[in-house]
Amino acid sequence: MLRKIDRYEVLDELGHGGMATVYRARDTKLDRLVALKVMHPHLRGAKEARDRFRREAQSVARLAHPRILEIYDYSGEESEESYIAGQLLTGPTLRVWGEAHAPIPAEIVACIGIELAGALAAAHDKGIVHRDVKPENILLHEARELKLTDFGIAAMVDSHSMTATGQILGSPGHMAPEQIEGGESDARTDLFALGTVLFFLATGRLPFVGKNPHQILKRVIDGEHPDPLRLEPRMGGPLRAVLERLLATRPADRPPSARALIEELRALVLRLGIEDPAAEVARFLGAPAEQTKALHARVVERYAVLGKEAKARGDLPEANDCFARVLAIDDGNPEVLALVVEISRAKQRAASRGPLIAAAAAASLALVALGLRFFGEPSEHPAPREAASPEAGSDTPTPTRDAGPPDAPPPDAPPDALAPELPDASGPVVITEAVRRVAVPRLPRHVTFDINPVNAMVSIDGAPPVSTSAILGRGLDLAIGRHRIAVQSGTSCCLDETFTVEVLPGEGDQQVRLVLRSRPASLLVRGPAGLRVEVVGRARGGRELFEVPMEARTEALTVRASAPGHEDAEAELRFRAGELTEWTAALRPRAEPPTP
Repeated sequence: MLRKIDRYEVLDELGHGGMATVYRARDTKLDRLVALKVMHPHLRGAKEARDRFRREAQSVARLAHPRILEIYDYSGEESEESYIAGQLLTGPTLRVWGEAHAPIPAEIVACIGIELAGALAAAHDKGIVHRDVKPENILLHEARELKLTDFGIAAMVDSHSMTATGQILGSPGHMAPEQIEGGESDARTDLFALGTVLFFLATGRLPFVGKNPHQILKRVIDGEHPDPLRLEPRMGGPLRAVLERLLATRPADRPPSARALIEELRALVLRLGIEDPAAEVARFLGAPAEQTKALHARVVERYAVLGKEAKARGDLPEANDCFARVLAIDDGNPEVLALVVEISRAKQRAASRGPLIAAAAAASLALVALGLRFFGEPSEHPAPREAASPEAGSDTPTPTRDAGPPDAPPPDAPPDALAPELPDASGPVVITEAVRRVAVPRLPRHVTFDINPVNAMVSIDGAPPVSTSAILGRGLDLAIGRHRIAVQSGTSCCLDETFTVEVLPGEGDQQVRLVLRSRPASLLVRGPAGLRVEVVGRARGGRELFEVPMEARTEALTVRASAPGHEDAEAELRFRAGELTEWTAALRPRAEPPTP
């Protein structure tokens, strides 16, 4: 027999969290399917939990926007079972979808930003600050639209603050600094959180990550996050500028309102001729791979034109930005490469009256700004560990992990090793292989890379780090001998590591595979006093936060809990490397033996 809650028949469970379980249910009066969010039984007596539930129902009931989940019904505070009935959505969360498809093109990120900022503007107009905007609270519906959900900790501007003394409500990686420090939350608090969502979609990782929530919160307060353009060079400067403003530590440095952000993002997408963001998002959600390819082709064509227009009016920084984005997507584009060389020659001629080193440096900086990277001869300083010897019959030795950071380049390195000269400044520009590799010395072995995870920054022999997208699939020419390769993970799942790789003489490509080790996961278990916890075969702890070594990015592990006077409990929990798993151990008090 189906369980029934008032007028709703519960069909199956869709998911659960720390406060409630969400079911797919049927409204027997209107004969329609709904999402039924039912508070956990053990929280029904907690006033704060019931207040939060009521606040969510009241908040969303005041709103009417196509990007906000619609609420149909609320049980009321006197009901035996507290529930909220709302629109039944069909798709996954944006977190799940993003992990499968990010990074996505900048213009789609901007279109999604426009759609979600519209939802926030509607809430802010009613005096409601969401305060928990994150990918997990944004759901896809029918593979064509996004819905903002979970206004459970929303604050109404005309009511008392929801934050209690010594308590933080929100998600660590998405909370604005003023929210963490207990200050006043306003519309700009939601814009900060939206910035973390757009950063995730644009780069494939969150801006603020750490080993535990305390480390994450500190990095948010300190404004410590990687440059999104380094993580994903194809996004271009305009989106990077928007993301940096959204993630500003001081609220005054962010866009003043959601509507102001919408105008910024509209200007960005209009550069590519996008006039209907909602339609563009719907098309992309329906076929991400095909739409990415088509959008990149549009970007290459349009930004080449914009770059030429900027160059013609003498705005070389703007021209460089446009050409850099084209080359990040299409690094062999002959027309843009020719324009790059022209700009570099102009800089070289302008600096010719100064020292030769300054001229070479200016040319080198122009090329670096446009994504033309090179790595020089390997350092002559010995590596801390010997490279592994190649197996019999193989010319590809196994890389070894180094104990410390890569050595700095030798202090007496000649200037021309760091700033190679450009071709002769006279005559027409003809793109040949020599011009394409203008900043690359002739090196005897081509090396291809397989790096896991692919979202990372790589530095070879102390050179400035570049995104893996700059080398994966195309490789690099490296000198015969030993090289130090430092890999900085772009995700929270992996450790940063430095490897020693031996490039051997020989014909054809040499392949190098670098796999970063998984970070430990963190486990926090709630239970009675004297609680002891064992993650079978991995770690032991108690009620304090402790680390669990990981052998893979995601693992299902058996966890056992015991406490004096209680029966033991056991559960299988899913752990993600570098992330926190929480578990409430339901230990039953041990029955006392009958008195004889």
